[in-house]
Amino acid sequence: MAPENAGGAAIDWRSVFSHSPAATCVVGADGRVADANAAMAELTGRGVADLIGRPFDLLTPLTGGAPMGGAAWVPTMPRGSALLRRPDGAERGVSYAVTELGDGLCLITLADVTDEQCFVCAVFSSREKFRTAIDDQSELICRFTPDLTVTLVNRQFAAACGMTPRRFVGLNLRTILAPETLAAIERFVRDATPAAPLAASEERWPTGDGPAGDGTVRWITWRRLAVFDARGQLVAVQSVGRDTTQRRLAEEERIRLAAMIERSPVVGLVWRAEGNLPIEYATNNVGRLGLDRAALLSGKAGLLDLLEPEDAAAFAAWVDSRRDDTGSRHICVRLADRGQGARWVSITAWRVNDGRVGDGRMEAALLDVTEQRHANLALRDRERRFRAILDHTIQFIGLLTPGGRIIEVNQTALRFIGATEADIRGRLFWETPWWTEPAGVERLRDGIVAALHGETVRFETTHTSPDGVTLDIDFSLTPIRDDAGEVVFLVAEGHDITRMKAAQTALLAATREAEGANRSKTQFLAVMSHELRTPLNAILGYSEVMQNALFGPVGNPRYDGYAEAIHNSGRHLLGIIDDILEVSRIELGVLELSEDTAAVSDLADRAAQILTNRAREAGVRLETDVPEGLPMLRCDSRRVVQMLVNLGHNGIKFSRHGGSVRIGARLAPDGGLAFRVTDTGMGIAREDLGRVWEAFGQAAAAHARQTGGVGLGLTITKALIEAHGGQVTLDSAPGRGTTVTLCFPVERCGFAAAAG
Repeated sequence: MAPENAGGAAIDWRSVFSHSPAATCVVGADGRVADANAAMAELTGRGVADLIGRPFDLLTPLTGGAPMGGAAWVPTMPRGSALLRRPDGAERGVSYAVTELGDGLCLITLADVTDEQCFVCAVFSSREKFRTAIDDQSELICRFTPDLTVTLVNRQFAAACGMTPRRFVGLNLRTILAPETLAAIERFVRDATPAAPLAASEERWPTGDGPAGDGTVRWITWRRLAVFDARGQLVAVQSVGRDTTQRRLAEEERIRLAAMIERSPVVGLVWRAEGNLPIEYATNNVGRLGLDRAALLSGKAGLLDLLEPEDAAAFAAWVDSRRDDTGSRHICVRLADRGQGARWVSITAWRVNDGRVGDGRMEAALLDVTEQRHANLALRDRERRFRAILDHTIQFIGLLTPGGRIIEVNQTALRFIGATEADIRGRLFWETPWWTEPAGVERLRDGIVAALHGETVRFETTHTSPDGVTLDIDFSLTPIRDDAGEVVFLVAEGHDITRMKAAQTALLAATREAEGANRSKTQFLAVMSHELRTPLNAILGYSEVMQNALFGPVGNPRYDGYAEAIHNSGRHLLGIIDDILEVSRIELGVLELSEDTAAVSDLADRAAQILTNRAREAGVRLETDVPEGLPMLRCDSRRVVQMLVNLGHNGIKFSRHGGSVRIGARLAPDGGLAFRVTDTGMGIAREDLGRVWEAFGQAAAAHARQTGGVGLGLTITKALIEAHGGQVTLDSAPGRGTTVTLCFPVERCGFAAAAG
């Protein structure tokens, strides 16, 4: 039953088919035209009767070859473009559409697109035009059968394999392409389906190990299309490849560059030169500056916001001053302190001429130079301090090349010759105004040769200034070596020893004069002592004979008193002479100790025994205070007793009637031994404490002068205790007496304690 329209009347499809303006025909399962309308007859240039019953072989592929038609063609290409050949020889460009009707029938509709100037039909209206078109393409084009037999290639594909297109057709790709490319093609042929006929991949081609390989690695991006027949069988593969070697190399270079940037200390930034300098781009390693890349690229952050306020203002002015500057410029600023201390950043920036309206953009390379800046500041500070020291030292200092040319000289040396560093830099050292004496020049040149061989040279010379001042100089050359041991610099130093030389001369003269005077004094004392002792011995001897009445009584009793006075005076004079002789020995350095080991109590008792009569005569109480258990003392016993007697005698002499003198001994805090002689005398004023140690020195008190003595006892005592390696101290004040302490070092103690 025929379909009805909306009004219920049946539709006459035969009339619709016959009168349709679209060129249409029905093709049977055998590929022959079963029916055609007038529009088809007009387009093909054949009558309807001529069309019916003949094979549908009216169309030719745009790529050339046999006409399309037959049962195998219709379902394979349901839509496309082709060439229509008319009986009069004319070719028309047509587009076709194939619709299956069932039972092996299909409806083919053609549309003439020649007059519409369709690009494909205009270009591929003939085989030669098509060949020219595909040869002019920059892509590599190849069509082959499932068994990889080539049916079409363009010039670029053939050239890439070292062949011509004509020789290529009919060859098998297995004999031409490299294994890697063949594997990709075979994989596509195996996996392609009518539902998934397309594939794209980037492949290395050729690799150099196939017949067409030349050893050069190229990268080709292939787009492959599988063509299937009505039964779903693969009939052909069309491949179009684009050489992406440069893109691939650029991508690899980009990846390498990105990896280098990631490891590099240099950070890249791009900002717009407006407002707060909004940041548009930051390299991935921006974290090296302590910054968050995501926060920077959020659009909220500007470069000025990242800087210290005072630096931000200066940087904004610097950016503005670069408005018309196309070169790269450098500036150093501080990033805002985020709790990690100030961070200094070196920025090298340049403007980007990108054609944008307005201020455009700036690109920059940033480098954290905090440590470098601190090191440079410290280095400059050290250089400034070193230069200040170098220029203000009293020495002449210079730096020379190994050949003796001047590199640098300090200001002290330059002031001496009235020159500047520019005047003498680069000159040979021996040709400068410092060296005017031929002998000095000769020694200097010999010294430079020796220093070049690693020796340190030192000699005395003279320098004469332009105004005639001559200095004695202690000069030296010191070689400076590098890590390889080669001499690279010579350090020249000159020390002014003019005053030292004059002082040495004066000191030598004074020493000689003093030694002569001392020898004269000592010789005088020795002679005078000898001369005094000789008559004194006679006086003492004769007076002693008279005193003891060795030859019977002396007639008048008064002579007894005279004889005693003569004896006492002679003994006193003998004691003075002995003290003078002792001082002479001390000054001559011939004081010798005869050491033994003695008990401390014995030494104190012996001294007290000698002083007993004097103390009794002066009405002064004499005491000893030596505890048991003190160590033995290694000393010259006679000299120790002499020291205690000298001190005890002074105590008796300066103590009033009824006073006391005590000789005591104790262990010192450091383990040594200390003798203390304490009296209740009148004491010594503070201003006289230093004088009493001098030879012939006495306190200024009137009583001291009245007691007599020549003032040698303490001098001798001090010399004797120092000869034992000890020291003496004196504690005294007017009205409270005097205490003198003899301290013996610990190394003289430590022997077995005296028994009982």
